Amino acid sequence: MERKRCEILSVGTELLLGDTLNTNAHFLAKGLSNLGLDVYFQMVVGDNPQRLKEAMQKALERSHFLLVSGGLGPTQDDLTKEIAAEVFGKKMVMHEESLRELKRFYELNHRVMPKSNEKQAMMPQGARVLQNPQGTAPGCILEDGKGRAVILMPGPPRELQPMFENLVVPFLRPYSAVVLVSRNVRVVGLGESTMAEMLNDLIQEGVNPTVAPYARSGEAYVRITARAKNEEEGSALTQPMVDEVLSRLGAHAYGVDVENVESCVVDLLKKSKMRVSFADCGTGALALSRLSAVPDAAGFLAPGFSAQTCDDLKAALGMTQPLGSPEETTTALAKTVQRKTGADIGLALVVREGNYACAVTFMDDTTTAGGRYVQSRDAAYTKTVAVNAAFDLLRKRLMQYLK
Repeated sequence: MERKRCEILSVGTELLLGDTLNTNAHFLAKGLSNLGLDVYFQMVVGDNPQRLKEAMQKALERSHFLLVSGGLGPTQDDLTKEIAAEVFGKKMVMHEESLRELKRFYELNHRVMPKSNEKQAMMPQGARVLQNPQGTAPGCILEDGKGRAVILMPGPPRELQPMFENLVVPFLRPYSAVVLVSRNVRVVGLGESTMAEMLNDLIQEGVNPTVAPYARSGEAYVRITARAKNEEEGSALTQPMVDEVLSRLGAHAYGVDVENVESCVVDLLKKSKMRVSFADCGTGALALSRLSAVPDAAGFLAPGFSAQTCDDLKAALGMTQPLGSPEETTTALAKTVQRKTGADIGLALVVREGNYACAVTFMDDTTTAGGRYVQSRDAAYTKTVAVNAAFDLLRKRLMQYLK
């Protein structure tokens, strides 16, 4: 079977100008990738009929399926269906079932349907209608009989996502002879370029599976992807490569297919049955906030302290001794907060002038991050890197304890 190519077209001047974040393109690209369908192009076009028509025509010259989001509303500038009908040489007709559903939607919400909403029930003749229980804009699939189709979906993500998953995926699945199985190895304390050097031969020579390095804010990850007939075969293809990547990256790899480093920390705290307390200067309690957001983390968090300056933090903790180097400061803070709160673990983190230092006091023994600093980029980036380093330090100490 011929490999089918898909393309994504997002419609809306608000997307083109950057007023609205284009989350639909991200969602659709991921969904198509999971189906094993190729996506080579994405486009964004404003609410302009001529440019929208040109974009559709160009996309259908090079792709089999064009997935379009937006422009299905009731106003005069919502012209996606009309332009698609023109491109396919179809006329617009009233779809009576969609009109009935529209009227029922407004009745259930005890509202009078504006006359302009009838426009949303107009469809290109012969189109396959995609009902939208989440809103007033039904979508549709328009085919040309030559293996090409345009798939129109509403712009609001809460409407587009269930329509894609429930109606579009079943339409597209028969055209996919393979599935894509991806595994993500999460990495902290190692830059993307350094990580890529360590995996260079795997990246260059990988065919199935492929190996690709990526950067995230303050960390990195390696994606290992295989094309296979099914999930089981994909897992069998990717697992040896996952093992090889883990072997090369060593302690820098904190997990496979996990959400973030704080989730790993909470899992280790559960296994160790220990509580941690934070003494945080300069991050606005970011570490505690991130850890608190992990499900079931509350039982492993002792009271913490946060301040904008070390002097304020020192006063809040009742410390009288002078603070010295970054290593000495974080060590003193970690020991003090552990003792003051009765926690099993004290974690101190100081961010100042674009630099950071962190320390973990664990069973009367303290480990610091070695006074390690990063080049200052911006405040948010430095805080994220600092918190990741603190979590990584805590993660490694907990793993040593649990051996």
